[in-house]
Amino acid sequence: MFGKKKNRTAVVIGLGEFGLHLALSLSKCGCDCIVADIDAGKIDSIKNFVMKAIIADASQKNALYQIVPADADFVIIALGDIESSITAALYLKDMKIENVYVKAISEEHESILKMMEVKNIIFPEKDMGQRFATKLMSNNLLDFLPLSEDYSVAELAPLSSMANKSLKEIDFRKEHNLSIIAIKELVPPNMVISPSAGFKIKISDILIVLGKKDAIEAYNQKTH
Repeated sequence: MFGKKKNRTAVVIGLGEFGLHLALSLSKCGCDCIVADIDAGKIDSIKNFVMKAIIADASQKNALYQIVPADADFVIIALGDIESSITAALYLKDMKIENVYVKAISEEHESILKMMEVKNIIFPEKDMGQRFATKLMSNNLLDFLPLSEDYSVAELAPLSSMANKSLKEIDFRKEHNLSIIAIKELVPPNMVISPSAGFKIKISDILIVLGKKDAIEAYNQKTH
């Protein structure tokens, strides 16, 4: 008989606005979430919604050993103080903890983290600002998710010339250098994963594509 599948374990250090919402979201997704903050009031407000809530100063190495289990799937440092954030990141590297994500507070903080060879740097305000600006300035872009420096997933509105034509007829990949990975139908509501070549596009559909950012940008410049 197979054993029960183990939930993923996440540790969120720092319960500012970002850390708080992240911890709550992870818990809602079924993750075993451990949170830590030096503020007893913040810990008290979240303790009933996560697996474990600890009052601790994460800039102290001994405290980190108490907070972070050896089998944690990932650790997120969301501290609002740069010095404490850097110190915690150093200790976690020393502890050989894999999958450490660190929230950057400023450009300078981000630069220091890169010098420390922190692989996973989160810059929520910057990333969200860039994403929203891209969305505002695009003709056909409905949503945008950067995957790497070069590639993104985007939701695009079909061009009027595509209406009632099949994917084979429009030869989307050849024409736009983008791959359609799914189509979100709005009328009636439906999600089509890996649509066939015979799928006919309606002007109300949303195209979910994968490709290079410059190809997405080129598509965005096209008018209906």
